[in-house]
Amino acid sequence: MKNSNHVEPVEPVELSPDDKVIAVMGVTGAGKSTFIHHVTGQQVGIGHGLTSHTISVSIYTHRVTPERCVYLIDTPGFDDTSRSDTEVLKEVAFFFSQLYRKNVQLAGIIYLHRITDNRVSGSALKNLSMFKKLCGEGAFGHVVLCTSMWNNLGTVLPEIGNEREQELIATSSFWGAMHAGGSQVARWQGTKESAEAVVDQIIKIHNESGKAMLKIQEELVDGGMSLDETGAGREVQREILEAKAELKERITQLQKAQEEMIQQSNKTLARELASQRKAFEVRLAETTEAQETLKVSLETLMEQKEAEYEKLLTSAMSEQKQLAAALKEKAAEFERARLEQLEDEESFQEAQAEFASEVESLKQKIKDQENKMQQQKLEAELKAAKDLKAELEKQRIEEEKTAMANTQKIEQDLKKKERRKQRMRDGMVILGTVAGVASAIAGVATMNPALIGMGASMAAGSMSS
Repeated sequence: MKNSNHVEPVEPVELSPDDKVIAVMGVTGAGKSTFIHHVTGQQVGIGHGLTSHTISVSIYTHRVTPERCVYLIDTPGFDDTSRSDTEVLKEVAFFFSQLYRKNVQLAGIIYLHRITDNRVSGSALKNLSMFKKLCGEGAFGHVVLCTSMWNNLGTVLPEIGNEREQELIATSSFWGAMHAGGSQVARWQGTKESAEAVVDQIIKIHNESGKAMLKIQEELVDGGMSLDETGAGREVQREILEAKAELKERITQLQKAQEEMIQQSNKTLARELASQRKAFEVRLAETTEAQETLKVSLETLMEQKEAEYEKLLTSAMSEQKQLAAALKEKAAEFERARLEQLEDEESFQEAQAEFASEVESLKQKIKDQENKMQQQKLEAELKAAKDLKAELEKQRIEEEKTAMANTQKIEQDLKKKERRKQRMRDGMVILGTVAGVASAIAGVATMNPALIGMGASMAAGSMSS
């Protein structure tokens, strides 16, 4: 019996220079986690390291051959609603910097984009712009620009998907510049085989061109820049400055409208405008704080992230202990269930054997009953045959008696007829004798009528005898 509640413990991954890493990036909802699941067979949150709901970067193992494996990295998008672009940049920058510092080979990056999108949205364009700044033109050759969701086009004609793909490639602000710089284009059809083919494409690039060197790695590690000085940092700052300018303008408008309502003695609307202005001021303060947090060196970033990771690791270890305790309890529960099942199986086997014995006994009884009924039937048939034979014998005897009586009667009739016949012969002799005497005397053939009457009388008497 297999324990369906079995939980594999999560083990942290220690990457080495011999390991190869492939990063999977793109906007939120492009299918990054699903892509990794198709390649590795692992569910989100069951990969190595910390689970995705506690940290943005997760590592998953893909075994290419029994002797060799690569690691797929699930990264957050810059359109993540739960985290600011500054936090996401710090997370991604720290991870790529650590790979570079430890000389871990970054084979390349798979960038996913939904083919189902009618147009490239503002968030997708922002994400792509940040991605370009992270990579730098020198790493474009290690990037595979991959469209996803082809299996979700539904009734849309394939030509529309082809047109969207061509538009991405032809537009410089989309994929055009990267494609011209050496990035390859691929399609993920939503299947395991298709996803593995894209990974193989990255591995082939790595085998031919060596490891990828990202601009953010060069800037932070080799150049010693602070995060806000990097190309990606400046891109985030540009967006922050635009957001701050918009917020300040909105606050000014609300302040002016609030003053007008106060002058008009509309206290209710004035309070509402004040509340809105306060909310925008809070957002402005948060944006300013995010801008300041970009002014961080790699060393400071490492200290911050190490503290965060230490806290997360402590939490994960606590969770691991709870999982281990739960696993132990489940194992004990499983063992109890297994023993109960064994007992149930033994009882079942005994009951099954008893049932089988009863069935055989019933079969034998039925067979004996059938034999008995067959014997009774044969005996009845034998008795009927004997009765029939006796009846036939009785009929034969009766028929023989009748035949004998008939024979005797016939014999008697024959004897009577024989006697009559003899009497007639005797009578004829007498008649002949008498007639002869008469002829002799008279000399003529005449007969005395009295003699003739006497002969007739004799003949009649013979017939009656």
